[in-house]
Amino acid sequence: MRALIVIRLSRVTDATTSPERQLNDCLALCTQREYDVVGVAEDLDISGSTNPMDRPNLGRWLKGEYVETATPGVDNHEPTPFDVIVVWRVDRLVRSVRYLQDAVNHARDHGRVIVSATEPHFDMTSPFADLMIAMVGMAAQLELDAIRERNTNTFQHNYTAGKWRGGIPPWGYLPRKSDSGEWKLYPDPVQVGVIREVVDRVIAGEPVRSIAVDLTARKVLTSRDRFAEYQGRPVTGYAWATSPIKRALESQAMLGYAVTREAELDPATGKPLRNAKGNKIYGPETVVRRSDGSPVLRAEPILTREEHEQVIKALEGRELKGKPSERAQNLLLGVIECGVCDKPAWRLKGGPGRKPKYRCASAQKTTGRCTNRSIDLAAADELVESQILGLLGESERLERSWNPGSDNQAELDELNAQLVDLTGQLGSPAYRPGTPQRRALDSNIQALAERQTELESQPRVPAGYTYVGTGETFGSWWAAQDTTTRNSWLRRMNVQVRFRTSAMANGRNHLDSAEMELGSLSDLIEHLRPVGLVKSMQDASTAAESVGIQSIDVRGTRVTLTGPDGTAYDLDELLSKIGG
Repeated sequence: MRALIVIRLSRVTDATTSPERQLNDCLALCTQREYDVVGVAEDLDISGSTNPMDRPNLGRWLKGEYVETATPGVDNHEPTPFDVIVVWRVDRLVRSVRYLQDAVNHARDHGRVIVSATEPHFDMTSPFADLMIAMVGMAAQLELDAIRERNTNTFQHNYTAGKWRGGIPPWGYLPRKSDSGEWKLYPDPVQVGVIREVVDRVIAGEPVRSIAVDLTARKVLTSRDRFAEYQGRPVTGYAWATSPIKRALESQAMLGYAVTREAELDPATGKPLRNAKGNKIYGPETVVRRSDGSPVLRAEPILTREEHEQVIKALEGRELKGKPSERAQNLLLGVIECGVCDKPAWRLKGGPGRKPKYRCASAQKTTGRCTNRSIDLAAADELVESQILGLLGESERLERSWNPGSDNQAELDELNAQLVDLTGQLGSPAYRPGTPQRRALDSNIQALAERQTELESQPRVPAGYTYVGTGETFGSWWAAQDTTTRNSWLRRMNVQVRFRTSAMANGRNHLDSAEMELGSLSDLIEHLRPVGLVKSMQDASTAAESVGIQSIDVRGTRVTLTGPDGTAYDLDELLSKIGG
């Protein structure tokens, strides 16, 4: 008889040997009964409550989607036949009574039997098969309910302590043991590099769908496949999809927070709502919080809050109509706008012998066009680059370095919980004063109380980023970047360029004015160690806090700082006044 071996595990760590044990025991049974093994359907990180038909590998075998291969790499388009489904235990097939009965009926309909390698009492050929199947299924269901209850009870505690609970880690993270021996999540440099690329492309205006297609074509591993590779398991080759990318980018897990989604409840019964497949329906993502309301930061952030908010804004703006296709193939797309009507300027492709230009978006309208003319694209790019580099070019670039801090709150919370549990035993008969167990209990409480006092006295240094020098100037970095990266940087810094042009007698356009606003000074120099003009601007901003600087306006070589009431201060005059 031809046998298909079925292996399942809910959660996998690198120390797990259960899949190997399951396979070896199933192979031993097949050898004993002289079964011909035709395949292994292995599903790891899959809950026992999942319908076997919906499992990634087993479901494909049951639906006949696997094929025999007479010649390597050539399909004969015939389903692989098998007569026996061999499982280590029935709960490795499924833990749900309903789904177990469905699996048994499916096997009978296709002339197959289900055999357990470690449960000889499970026999589909027995006269009492239906009764036995019902009893085994009920036992598995009860165990599933107990597992759910245990998981629910330990979820908040483990998350509050910043522990990894198993399953597929959030995109960008991989688990490993900390110095204290606990499993925690740490940024994976491979995935972080992909996230950085995706974030830049999203901010630059590229559709998420095209990003997903590109990542799939390049065979970049998804978080599920990367986790499998990390554990030394076969890579399935999952395709990237738009919705999971958007959900992951919008998730506060990118900020290092522990997040969860609560099951939605039926208002009438108070029980969880379920979809057509019987799976729970979950509500929106929420951040896990401690008893004092503070969020649980369980890992080093991958994105800063500013970057996270920016990518969310970029994703929300994707639904706006009438927005130009911003593929960041030009330096100033999304940066330059018309100085007459304030509409964005789009790239106008030049025909044969004509140079490309930036042109007001209103030029495409049949009515309501503004009077502004187009501006030469190369000239505008060069003007902005020269001003940016003149201002920042000699400043040293800084890189972010994560400081984990010295926050002992997780250990303190766990210790407090232990003390509450132990002190609750003091009034029980088993711990009467004078008994050996009472003395041991008092000693344990005393030791924990001393550690509690020690932890509470230690200063708490919050985790966060610091900036360290790279020895590289901003100008050198800029020269090494492509147009997409430069454009992304200009947008992040909220750089805006406004231009006005007019027609000349010879038919050409005359540039009347080009103004560049640099937005927030603190954002501009956060990643730099400023020198030269921008250092003077920083000094002026610091010294003139009473003025309440709101923005910086660069017009040629003149720099103006604007106060909250709209008053403009010339930089040189302000420095002279402060110095005097």
